[in-house]
Amino acid sequence: MSGPSFSSIQSNAPNVISSKVSAPLKEGQVVHGTIKKLFPNQTAEMQIGNQKIIAKLETPLKTGDAHFFQVTKSAPEIQLKVVTGPLSGGNSIAQQSQQLLQAMNLSKSSEMQAIIQFFIKEQLPISKEILIQAEQLIKNLPPNATLKGGLEAIQKMIELKIPLTSNMFDTLLSGKTTTGFPLLITNLKTALQQEQQLSPTQKESIVQNLQKIGEPFHLPVAGALLGKQLQTLLNTQLPSAIRLPILQQLITASILPSEATLNNPVPISNNPVLKQTAGEIISKLMQPSIENKLGVVEQLRSWIQNQPLLSSSQKEQVLMNIKEGEAKPNLVAHSLVKVFSEQSQQAVFKIDSNGLTPKDHLVSILGKGMTINSINQTLEQVTNINKDSSLIQFRNQAEQAVLSQLDGKAFEMAMKETLKMLGFSYEGSLASGKDEVRQLASQLKPQLVELLQMPNISAIVRDGAESIISRMNGLQLLSGENGPQHQLLMQVPLEFLGKRMDATLEWNGRMKEDGKIDSDFARIIFYLQLDSLKETVIDMQVQNKIVTINLFNDDQTIETIANKFKATLKDGLVTAGYQLSGIFIKSFAQQKMSNLWQNNSSSKEQGVDIRI
Repeated sequence: MSGPSFSSIQSNAPNVISSKVSAPLKEGQVVHGTIKKLFPNQTAEMQIGNQKIIAKLETPLKTGDAHFFQVTKSAPEIQLKVVTGPLSGGNSIAQQSQQLLQAMNLSKSSEMQAIIQFFIKEQLPISKEILIQAEQLIKNLPPNATLKGGLEAIQKMIELKIPLTSNMFDTLLSGKTTTGFPLLITNLKTALQQEQQLSPTQKESIVQNLQKIGEPFHLPVAGALLGKQLQTLLNTQLPSAIRLPILQQLITASILPSEATLNNPVPISNNPVLKQTAGEIISKLMQPSIENKLGVVEQLRSWIQNQPLLSSSQKEQVLMNIKEGEAKPNLVAHSLVKVFSEQSQQAVFKIDSNGLTPKDHLVSILGKGMTINSINQTLEQVTNINKDSSLIQFRNQAEQAVLSQLDGKAFEMAMKETLKMLGFSYEGSLASGKDEVRQLASQLKPQLVELLQMPNISAIVRDGAESIISRMNGLQLLSGENGPQHQLLMQVPLEFLGKRMDATLEWNGRMKEDGKIDSDFARIIFYLQLDSLKETVIDMQVQNKIVTINLFNDDQTIETIANKFKATLKDGLVTAGYQLSGIFIKSFAQQKMSNLWQNNSSSKEQGVDIRI
């Protein structure tokens, strides 16, 4: 079935950007107004939308009557001309629209009638030019777009004062779509691989970025894989037939030096590495002359004792190689390689006080990585080395290790990293100057913008790049703020360990006086396309730190699944300072029957209620 889109739920979301805000009236514009007071010289106080104005009328009218007026002059005084006769409370929107169509001499096509009724209902500024432009856009709706979605896109364009062009219309429609982002990425990646007009370097750079975006856990998997391989190499009880292919593979990838052997698989170097890492401590021990050797050894001992990434038994393993005032670098380094190899698999997402993971420390001990970026480049080499059939088991084990440790923090990390790689905030980051231009240029969005400047690329590559940029731009246009109210839309295409997730997030809330988000009051809606659970919508509303969750899914086993996580969710929210009011589980059919998106409170009588 076709699930809900932004347009199907936004009627129940806070009115972040109102269509009724005060705005100057323009000549030729048609407005709905009510006569509040009459003054001499055919002047009247008018109520138009949420604003009151003083205007001069071309004909005498009666207090209390409502009409459609056309602005004939906007300065120095507003002059209005009556377009329709008096509109009584009994006039339906359809009747009002027919009067307007006739008065403005417009076509009575089904598209025009739908447009003018929508404009009247939403109190949008009406002009003949805008209505004709809107009609052309609606007549050329893309096959996968709905009439309602098209009308709401036009409304947004008017609110943002964007020209009613087909390009901007398509951009907003794309931003309102809650599915298909992973497919756009896959299609572009396939098209690029067949593109003949790009140099191998240009092509590889974009393809690798697309690959990383689709697999946000590839670096944790690489870290777990490297840890598993080094752990195996250091296990001298295993036969050479198992260890030798791993050694050769890591040497080929320049992860281990060429002098590495089965007897000494991890030769330690004193190459410069990132500060605050295990590698830095080892490099200090390896200096030929240490003025304060005792101080360095004690620094090493303290560093190990206070390292939160290691267990007590692992710390003891390393400290056994440190005597009073003396520590042999090779013995210490090998013991650190061993314990961080274990933790790269067992504590994948754990970080220390410097934000470093076990895999970061592991790479630093190998003498690789003066920065986090260079550490990640080394891990990229782990993922890029040939997948020998005899070593596939190691990758499978690494993936399972990561999969078993996925939690909320892991997904938070993945979403942030994916959004960064996509370049959602590229323009803002560029304007702020906080990030280096070179780092920003490696994001997908500027890469695609540069790609589109090339005149000879194939049509399929051009269409693919434009589709992705259009989706990102559409989401940015749909996000916005109005006074203290704020709306944020994001889409995160995730594919990890063989599982695909198409996630769209809509956040509605308010800003506090200091400009920060008020986390006590908000509404967050997740639109998810999952491999197992398929289409899922999670509607979370927060009022004064009390959380109510509506979950929509057509899988009848969802109640059983939800019950397993109910206590964990409640405890997690309490830890964060929130209270869970209840979870209401319903099918999409029940959502349609109860018209949930229109009246959320009335729908609580249906479906499975889990109240705590």
